[in-house]
Amino acid sequence: MKNMFAVLAVTTAVGVTSSAYAADQSAVTESAQSYKKNGGYETTNKSEETTANGTDKSAKTTVDVDVDSEGKTTKTVKSESTTDPKGLMNKKTDTSESKIEEKDNGGYKQTTIRKHTDANGTDTYYKTVTDVTVDKDGNVTSTATSEKVTKPAGWFNKSESTSKTKTVNGIVVEHKEESN
Repeated sequence: MKNMFAVLAVTTAVGVTSSAYAADQSAVTESAQSYKKNGGYETTNKSEETTANGTDKSAKTTVDVDVDSEGKTTKTVKSESTTDPKGLMNKKTDTSESKIEEKDNGGYKQTTIRKHTDANGTDTYYKTVTDVTVDKDGNVTSTATSEKVTKPAGWFNKSESTSKTKTVNGIVVEHKEESN
């Protein structure tokens, strides 16, 4: 009888709690996954929420994996998030895309592009490319190039910076930076 009472109490508590959450339809999450014939897959995750103070938030992430006839994979990850507080002209947006391609002998090439727009209208763009090769003797050469562009709202105030770093077996053999 004590066990029956405990089960009844827990069931009631769970039912009341889930009813309270069900009444607030301000948060929604969706996920989907599909498989490809080549062994790859694609997933999508979405979420939307309105906070207690009225801020709308949304996010979406997509992962796409392809496998070629040699078993090498190409993976692309795309993300987008938005925060929009109550009021006008205060929306913030972030997007990113990364693509990773496998190469022979364990090498790869990764390209990542990120964009951000803040509430003041300043756009910031980042692009990073990492290229890793492994030669027949096992020497690993990595070249990373980065570019950043910041453009505040207004005219003629854009700034740019770039950097390039090359390493061989973990030792930096070249590094240069430029900005304006």
